Parts: sequence; C-alpha cells; structure tokens
Amino acid sequence: MTQALPELADERRAKPAADRIRKSHGVHYTPPSLARFVARRALPMLSKRRSSVVLDPACGDGELLLAVASEAAGAGLPAPHLAGIDRDSAAVIAAENRLDDALAASVSLQCRDFIDGETWQQSLPAREVDLIISNPPYVRTQVLGATRAQALARRFDLTGRVDLYHAFVAEMTASLGDGGVLALLCSNRFLSTKGGQSLRALLEQRYEIAELWDLGDSKLFEAAVLPAVLVARQAKSRKGDIGKYVRVYEGQSDASTTAETASLLQALEDEMEGAVKVGTRCFAIERGELAKPKSGQPWQLRSPSNSRWLDTVEEHSAGRFGDLGAIRVGIKTTADSVFIRTSWDDLPHRLRPEDSLLHPLLTHHVASRWRVGEAPARTVLYTHEVSEGKRRAISLDAYPRAAAYLEQHRERLEGRAYVRKAGRAWYEVWVPQQPDAWAAPKLVWPDISEEPRFFLDDSGAIVNGDCYWLSCADVPPRDIALAIAVANSSFAVRYYDLCCGNRLYAGRRRFITQYVEGLPLPQVSSEAARDIANLVEQLWAQDGDVDARSATESVLDAAIYELFGLEEPARQA
Repeated sequence: MTQALPELADERRAKPAADRIRKSHGVHYTPPSLARFVARRALPMLSKRRSSVVLDPACGDGELLLAVASEAAGAGLPAPHLAGIDRDSAAVIAAENRLDDALAASVSLQCRDFIDGETWQQSLPAREVDLIISNPPYVRTQVLGATRAQALARRFDLTGRVDLYHAFVAEMTASLGDGGVLALLCSNRFLSTKGGQSLRALLEQRYEIAELWDLGDSKLFEAAVLPAVLVARQAKSRKGDIGKYVRVYEGQSDASTTAETASLLQALEDEMEGAVKVGTRCFAIERGELAKPKSGQPWQLRSPSNSRWLDTVEEHSAGRFGDLGAIRVGIKTTADSVFIRTSWDDLPHRLRPEDSLLHPLLTHHVASRWRVGEAPARTVLYTHEVSEGKRRAISLDAYPRAAAYLEQHRERLEGRAYVRKAGRAWYEVWVPQQPDAWAAPKLVWPDISEEPRFFLDDSGAIVNGDCYWLSCADVPPRDIALAIAVANSSFAVRYYDLCCGNRLYAGRRRFITQYVEGLPLPQVSSEAARDIANLVEQLWAQDGDVDARSATESVLDAAIYELFGLEEPARQA
C-alpha cells in the first residue's frame, strides 16, 4: 500500500470490502478530502433553483454522495436527491448508515451491479439524472479475464484493452440526459494509452469537457492508483469549447521558487502553479487547456508556451522514430523460471540444454545509455528457429538434453492453456518474435525508466519482454546515430511529457511503442549528421570515463535542440 499524504492520514475509515477481493472488484475508496474536491468541481454546473438528482453507480460507503450533500448545503444550493448503487451489500449498509443524517431531499440505495443491464431507475425521484459522480471500479483486462473483457467490449462498443471503468462510463453516459453532468474520478491511464482510445472518443463525442485534473503520483489513494478527475456536461451538439487542464506530479524542490502549502488539493483550488511543497514532498503543478487532439491520440495539456515549442519542433521535423522500422516488445516466455536462468552450469549434464539454444538476454537490469551497461547476467533457453524463411518451434528430437530439461517442467508449461489454444507446441516461448532478427544490430531500451536509456546492441543477444527494440538491419549508420541521439536527449523527455504524459510514480516514464514511434527526428544536413555521428561514436567509446561522457552528452544535447530550432536547456526560461 502506498503512504497517504499527511492531510489524509486521519481520514481513513473502515471499508466494508475484504482486502482479498479488492483487486478483483477494483475497490479503491475515495478519501473524504478528494470526494469534497470532486463535488466542488461539479456543483457549480447544476441548477441553483431546484433539487438535483445525483447518482453514484459505484457508491461504496457513500463518501461521494455525502460530499455532494455537504458541499451543496455549504454553497446554499437546494438539497439534492441522492441515489447510490453498489454490488457489495456490506458497502450499501455502510452507505445507508452514513447518509442517514445527510442534508438530502431523499436517499435511495440499491445493492446491484450497475452494468448488469437491468433497469434501476425506477426507484429514483425523477427518471432523468442531473449529476453522476463516481469513482468506478478499476479492474484491468488482465484481472477481468479475456471472456468478460470481450463481452464488455462488444456490449459497450469498446476497443483495445478494456478496463471495467470504461464500461461504467459508457453506461453512465446512457443514464444522463442532455445537459447532465459527469464528475468522474478514475485512473489517469485513459488519457494517454491506446487502451483508453475508445473512452476518449466517447467523451469527445458526447461531452463538453469543463475541467480535467491529472493528479498523477500525488498518492491521494492508499492504493497505487494514479487518479484523474474529469468534469463534463453531456451535450447532443458540442460547441467545441476547450476545457481547463491541470496536471500535477511529484518533482524536485527548489528553495528559490517553491511555494509551501498544507494541502495539495487546496493548492490546486487556489490556482497555485509551478513548484509547490506539501510537507516533505514537492509537486510540479502545470496549468493550461485540453488541446483538441488528433483522432485516437493522447490528450495533451497545452499552454501558449507549450504550443509555440511544439510548433517549432514540427517545423524542423523530417520524420518520426517509427519511420526507421517496426518497434517490437521483447520476448515473453510466460514461464520465466523455466526458460530463464542466471546459470545453466549447475544443472546435471543430461539436463543442461545444448549451448546453441542458450542466448544472452538483455533486460532492464543491464540497460544503459548508448551501450549496454554490463554483460547480461541472464540467459534464455530459446526454443525457436527459422526454417525456409519461417519461424517454427525447434524439434526436441534434435536436442535431447533440452528435451529432458523441458520434460521435467512439462506440467507447468502445458498448463499455459493459451499456448494450447493457439495450436502451439507446449514448450514454446509465448512471444518469441523473429529468431533471425536477433543477430542484426538493434536499438534497445527499457519499457519503464526515469530517463531514456536507449542503447545499440550488436552482440546478437535476445531482448526480454521488459524492453523494446528496433532492428537496424536496414537502417543507415547516420540514421541510427541520429535516432539514438534524439532518443537519449533531454529534448525527448520534454517532448514525451508534453505529448505522451504517461508518467508513473517517482518520475518514471513508459517508453512503449505507442510513444516512441511518434518521437520526431529533425531535418539534418550532411555536415550536421556527420557531427552527430561523431559525437555518438565518442559516447560509445567513453563508457568507462564518466566525466568525458557527461561533457560529450552536453554537447550532443545542445546540438539536438539546435536541430529542432530550439534553445538548449541551459538557456530556456
């Protein structure tokens, strides 16, 4: 469990759902201060003359409904009609007890599943809902299971990796009338991932978005969830208004520029911006507008300065990283303890797989900038080969020692039902990629890292599934040098944060295909390309000389900014 901020430490309360079912049901209860924050964002959009019907379709113990009633009373608004739904009967009982004295016109609670397709509106005081405020269950595809995820995708017209809250938002939209308000508290993943594309499209098509708050790694939940708050009004004909977008992530403290406050949420409501210190932690608060995105692209925060920066980049771009070739994830065995070992020599000779099947494995542990940081400590038993131009599983008859070793683990390997269903041999690596591609030089980088760690590998090693790679077999040396120079630059970090935004805890970023393939490559003259290549070659040769490498990286970093028509970082405002 992650540690809550001091402002929330005394706000924890007993939670009805048992810990063992939290993950499968996606139960992450809303802290009271965050519930009040969400309520205050939504209430100004409701009628000041009549009681509004407010629904929470995953109400838990009623914290969001309680916050709406309390904040409405404080703002002098008519007492709302509160309606709550939850599949957990213990949660509904807790909500009944907590809302018993709420300042509400009426309270109606039901124990049921909001997305089960049955009618629930009959118990409401009016058929039309004015406000849906909710922190819906967060259950990713891997936990939902393929069967249920596919069923939800078909029913709600969702694509990609379906999360349960995507289905909830689709059903909430169907439950709101024209002009109804949605106040959504959920994971921020939908803002930037391909899996969130269908949800973004639904929100773009059906709502006028008033406010979007990416609360990032603020740790406002006990669970490791990076939350976002969206407040929007459903409209049949959208006016195209641009909503406010605020983003906050943990950053570095700077005594000369950092303001101090007792509460992060209060800092957000007080329109604070820049570096803000809360207790012992420092946050970077960015403010701007939700840029109108290209179809399917991540949502972006735009400000005048950001827009000018990106416009300049676009003017000086000649292509994208993805133009160099296909970006692939590394191999996935789905049985690492069988296929991957730090040493195979400790096995009896009769069980030690043949040397031709054992290959060094590049993992995030050895990833470093420019060149691999250290020799791979892990070796993979790779059970695939190319025959007549096609990939196939090896014949175990040709490798008796590997066959004997794998036979010892047959029960576990055969237990991978998805391998059997795909018509594959029981001893295959699940995602083997293309065996004949490993020998060519390739760019490799870890999936998750605080800073870019792109390196060139020409050893023939295999790339593990915690890294991505791009074959350079058909890429000219000058283009390889330019690509790795851009990818490892501070420019790439700035571009990532503006256009991708999928940051995790502790400053880590995800360098997945979706983001890396869109990284721009600059227009470059032959002379400039030669200079870049020379600097990169120096870096490949300076792995043991930290000071020399740092100096060369600074020169190269400035050169990349210059190629994009930008000032080098040291001179930026």
